Amino acid sequence: MQLPEEIHELIVAELTKELDREGREKLEVWFKKEESNREVYKELCTLWYSGKWGLSRMGIKKWEAWEQVVKKRRVRRKTRVMVLGASVAASIVLIVGMFGLFHLKDERLPVALLSEWKPRDVTLILSNGELRSLKTLASDTIEEKGVVIRSDSAYLEYRNTMEEQVAEGIVYNELIVPKGGEYRLRLADGSLVIVNSESKLRYPVSFNGDNREVFLSGEACFEVTRDSLKPFVVRAEQAAVQVLGTLFNVSAYADEDNMEVTLVKGCVQVVMGEERELLRPNEQWLLDYQTRQQIIRDVDARSYIAWTSGLFRFDAMPLEQLMLKLSRWFDIRYEFGDDSLKEVRYSGGFRKYDNVSDILGMIGEITNVSFTIVNGVIRIDKKSDSATNTTR
Repeated sequence: MQLPEEIHELIVAELTKELDREGREKLEVWFKKEESNREVYKELCTLWYSGKWGLSRMGIKKWEAWEQVVKKRRVRRKTRVMVLGASVAASIVLIVGMFGLFHLKDERLPVALLSEWKPRDVTLILSNGELRSLKTLASDTIEEKGVVIRSDSAYLEYRNTMEEQVAEGIVYNELIVPKGGEYRLRLADGSLVIVNSESKLRYPVSFNGDNREVFLSGEACFEVTRDSLKPFVVRAEQAAVQVLGTLFNVSAYADEDNMEVTLVKGCVQVVMGEERELLRPNEQWLLDYQTRQQIIRDVDARSYIAWTSGLFRFDAMPLEQLMLKLSRWFDIRYEFGDDSLKEVRYSGGFRKYDNVSDILGMIGEITNVSFTIVNGVIRIDKKSDSATNTTR
């Protein structure tokens, strides 16, 4: 199957964070042409981050990767049916440690867990307090204070309709993304924001003042349009991030232990009270909420924005933190039967759109823990030699 070269180039630009507004519009049109196109894109993201599709670095022929994706999709569709009560065998590709590939057997998990991720409804709050569902707003437009708001089910864009905005009070909108959700937002200045699950972003409809200032609760990845006259400021929890033009990720969930600012490219300054820290690419600023201790460490910054391309990647992450992230995406409840398991660390990765039972099977295989359902809650225990993951 040979897909249009233009689409191929657009997806490469998207994965390398170089896609402009016009390219994004063309890609959205392609997504809408056929439902399977978005699935192909998700598969390609997986190949990209697993290292099997790096055209510019590895010299793989253009259509070879596409053939691999399409073939994989066809095979998976044929073998996807599960018969409960019978043994189910499957191989799953898992990125572990330095992203080597291991084949794991599929474990049968409780029936209640055998479900796929489903998109959740995202809410837009307009300046007058009106709530709009972005499902019902799809392919619709709103005009507010000289700005046209265009949307579809996965993308929201603000465009100025007047060359000069009237100097008046700043008008804000707020985007609310629930558990199991994710949304892309193009601000009036052209900056792209990808907002993660269980997050809120409050932002001006148009940037009329001296600063471009937004307010974040949760997690978002920012690709900021450069403007030397108007610094871009993200205010989140106990700190602010100041930039001119760059690509970075901010994770500021109130129910987690830390706030993280990770720089992919460009330059940012993290401001906390009178303290200021300058970050370079592949550095991460981390704040401990309880002790208020700040550290800067070297990281693989791309792994911290993998979620924007359909992947989760973890490097020695404690199981407590990992389960919290899973609960946000899949909207599941869980509890630890043994508190010591909270500190068990997991390195690896999986696709965000995989079946949650497959993901828990991967984690259990590597960490030697078991997952069962007790009164509708996933319970996490130590796995005995004879234990199997079945309902109680």
